[in-house]
Order: sequence, then C-alpha cells, then structure tokens
Amino acid sequence: MIKFLEVIPRRPDLTHAYFLEHLSTKHLEVVDLVPEFRNRVRRYVQTHLYVEPAELSCIQGTTFRPDADALIEVWFDTIGEVFAAFQEPRYFSIIRPDEHAFGDVAGAWGLPIHETIITERPGFAGLIRLFIFLRRSDALSHASFQERWREFRDRRLLTTGAFRACIGRFVENWVSQDPAEAIPGMKPYDLIAQFGLNTLSDVGTFTADPAVRQLIAATAQDLFAPGPGVYLGRGNPAATEWLEKVK
Repeated sequence: MIKFLEVIPRRPDLTHAYFLEHLSTKHLEVVDLVPEFRNRVRRYVQTHLYVEPAELSCIQGTTFRPDADALIEVWFDTIGEVFAAFQEPRYFSIIRPDEHAFGDVAGAWGLPIHETIITERPGFAGLIRLFIFLRRSDALSHASFQERWREFRDRRLLTTGAFRACIGRFVENWVSQDPAEAIPGMKPYDLIAQFGLNTLSDVGTFTADPAVRQLIAATAQDLFAPGPGVYLGRGNPAATEWLEKVK
C-alpha cells in the first residue's frame, strides 16, 4: 500500500475549532456520498494539530509550524488508486466544494509516502503525534541519506533514555522519489519521522534530549538541510471508526 499524507490549513476566516468540527463530521458525511472515492481508501487517520501556544507551555525550546490545522493520512492500494480517486468526476462535484467550505485548499499540500513501523510498544494507545519533516543535505543523494539516517537513528536516537521512556510508536514515512508518483505541489522532503506519545509532558521530555534537539534543529548539516517542519497534534479515533463503519 501507499500512504498519501496531507497537510491542511483552515480557511482564514474560520476558527480552528470550526475547522476541526467540520473535518470530523460534515466532511466525512460528504465523502460517504461518493463511494467511488471512499471505497478506494484502505485506512484513514486524522491528526488535529495544536495551534494555541498556551496548550504547549510544557514544551520548551521547540517551535512548531503554525501553517496547518490538521494532518491527514490516507492509505490506498497503489499510487494509481490515489490518482484515480482524486480524478473521479463526483470528487470534483461533491467532495471538492466541501473542502473549500472549511479548508484553505490552495494552501494544502500532500506527499506520497512509503511507511515503515520501526518500533511499537505492545498495547500502546497514545494519541499524541509528533511529525518531523526532514530534507537531506544538498551533498547527499536520497539513497545516501537513507543510509546515513539509519546510522543516526540507530546510534543516536533509539539508544536515548528519552526515546525509551517516552515513545510508544515510531514510524518512518519515506517520501517517494519515483517521478511517476509525484503529486502536484509536493514539497522536497525525504523523510517524515513520526512519533507516538502519551502526553504533552512526554513531548517536552523527548524534545529536550540532545539527540532529538539535533534532529529538530537539523544541526547535523552534513545530513539534514536546514528548516525542518515540526508539527504536533492529537489523533482523532472517530475518523478511523468512520471508515470501518461505512465499509
């Protein structure tokens, strides 16, 4: 399967709360009206991003991107199914108008992802999700970056006390480099490191670790390009239940 990861901001005239309510209810009802789109989806996950600084007071020294309100992960069988779903005539006539009703469609963007679960604690059910969007140094090929990243991951990241104490799930989302899988408007990232945690306090502990700080700040400049994107949010279990219900 291939995952389509969408980064979605709200319409500027709407509140964050309104955006999330519409995304979680009305929008899913609209998608139900287009089974030729919905039935191509194999899995669906919503992460509602934190956008209020007061909510993040327990996390010091980390700047989170303010340019989105939700991250959506949608799984399809193949990249061909992704393209086919978004070219359905009734996607344009029914679903697309509803996207404009709550989202900044022009500001949204997506990436085709190949997902690998690196670690998952048995029984982990935490809903806090930290996403770090990473781009390779200009001196590295994508293949070289993969090799160097795995060395950094195994020697610096997985061995830290903060990782062992705080992380319940760790996923590597590798951005497809196949030109045939390119999606219009996609950003030049190579990897999205995705971490599952139980609490915001865990996020504060984890992001204070020196190895994690190096990752977030992209200070290993022989490995990372400057300017990673860091997003933090909470999962919405009802979205996954919605897909299971309508199948």
